[in-house]
Amino acid sequence: MGVFSSKGPNVITPDIIKPDITAPGVNILAAWSPVSTARTAGNNINYNILSGTSMSCPHVSAVVALLKSVHPYWSPAAIKSAIMTTATTTDNTKNFIRNDDSTNATPFDYGSGHINPAAAIDPGLIYDYDTNNLIDFLCSYGASVAQLKNLTGTPVYCKNPPTPSYNFNYPSIGVANMSGKLSVYRTVTYVGEGPTVYYSKLEAITGVRTSVYPNVLRFSKSGEKLTYRIDFVPNKSSNGSFEFGSLTWRNDVHLVRSPIAVNVVSV
Repeated sequence: MGVFSSKGPNVITPDIIKPDITAPGVNILAAWSPVSTARTAGNNINYNILSGTSMSCPHVSAVVALLKSVHPYWSPAAIKSAIMTTATTTDNTKNFIRNDDSTNATPFDYGSGHINPAAAIDPGLIYDYDTNNLIDFLCSYGASVAQLKNLTGTPVYCKNPPTPSYNFNYPSIGVANMSGKLSVYRTVTYVGEGPTVYYSKLEAITGVRTSVYPNVLRFSKSGEKLTYRIDFVPNKSSNGSFEFGSLTWRNDVHLVRSPIAVNVVSV
């Protein structure tokens, strides 16, 4: 991971793991304006070698355009989900991604992992959400009726009590302030063909016992939605730092992976 990468945690909405994804951004061959000579020793060139998040962004934008052409009716949330859940956490040498200082990278460095366009075209399952889910998420952070009206144009009222922000149907799973045991819910939509069965695999989180129910998802047709629950039971405080794990749903073809980040405040 480049030292210039935009890294987490998310200080505004901490239950959402940021970044979402990582993509190529170091020493990228890119188009260059020949009239921009300040960084080229006065030379007029059409191409240059560049590094930065501004190089990663076009890669992801192109993958979004690719997915939209293949799946024209997918929502932005579905496209984001496909990109995130099919990302890889290993590099081109099959070793785990590391930071520029050779320390092990975490979801706060690479998000869900390195983008994998070929896999994203056929993700198997997606985490989708709509306007109502977004309003619930804003309400969980105390949005007022006036603030919501600025966005929707009409009066919108929050649920009482509000839906917890960690239950927003995001492709990653974050709990920024875990006080004792709690449960997190997610709904997945099957986007494959024909009946299939997905099996769960949890990567252990230090100091937290985790389980998923149901641990097997059986789909009969494309478009079917199923909800699962992850139970977290902490046994020690994480002393103000996050601990990481993951949940992967697997069938004979697909791996649908969600990173998990939790900060245990108390047990």
